[in-house]
Amino acid sequence: MPAAARKAAISFGMVYIPVSLYTAVQDKGIGFNQLTKDGVRIRQKKVREDTGAEVPASDIAKGYEYARGQYVIITDDELERIKSERDKAINIIHFTTPESIPSVYFDKSYLVTPDGSDKAYELLRRAMIERGVIAIAKSMLWSRENMMALIPEENGIRLQTLFYQNQIKYVPMATRRTEISDAELSMGKLLVDSMVRPYQPELYRDEYEEKLLAAIQRKVDGQEIVAAPQQRENNVINLMEALQRSLAQQGGKQPDRKPELAGVH
Repeated sequence: MPAAARKAAISFGMVYIPVSLYTAVQDKGIGFNQLTKDGVRIRQKKVREDTGAEVPASDIAKGYEYARGQYVIITDDELERIKSERDKAINIIHFTTPESIPSVYFDKSYLVTPDGSDKAYELLRRAMIERGVIAIAKSMLWSRENMMALIPEENGIRLQTLFYQNQIKYVPMATRRTEISDAELSMGKLLVDSMVRPYQPELYRDEYEEKLLAAIQRKVDGQEIVAAPQQRENNVINLMEALQRSLAQQGGKQPDRKPELAGVH
């Protein structure tokens, strides 16, 4: 079992549920290092602004610029002192339906497991599932107060940190709504219906990463990286024609019924 990213407790009314948080996702991908043109690794160093001398990690502190060029140093101990026990708990504010939160608000994902609180944890999970709701909560688990959603799932509870409204960027001007004919809309809905199916993450993989690894191996083996074959795109200008061709590509059949998409489980 990996080490917990954080220990916490969910405050549910007068019910207190100790839990452990584990990161639910991991960064994947091919990493590149910075090199000189003759292949020597480049390292980045932290240096003093005034002398250019390198500074060891043990001598680096957090500072807040309260006036131009004027800083006050705040230690980690001082940051911890201003947090109350309630701040450190995951305090449920209210419950809501999952679809009431726009997807743009979701940030990081964590798995939440009971920490000697199995019965209370299961009570909260089951109650949310049977009412079809998720919990909106607040906590100072990290260096700032986070909004978060507790989402019940078949095997546990997932915690999703949420952005605040003032962190969300909005399109500065409204998008122009153009006229769509009834025939075009009907054809568009047919195309959507023909492509509806449950999300199955096991079916997808990073195909570009596979091609990149193969290209890197070719170069390691002293071979040349060859250009990928280019597929000629059919330039369809007429929207109705593009919809008809797309529907034909899908088989042209409308499903008997729409598959049930995953909700709160």
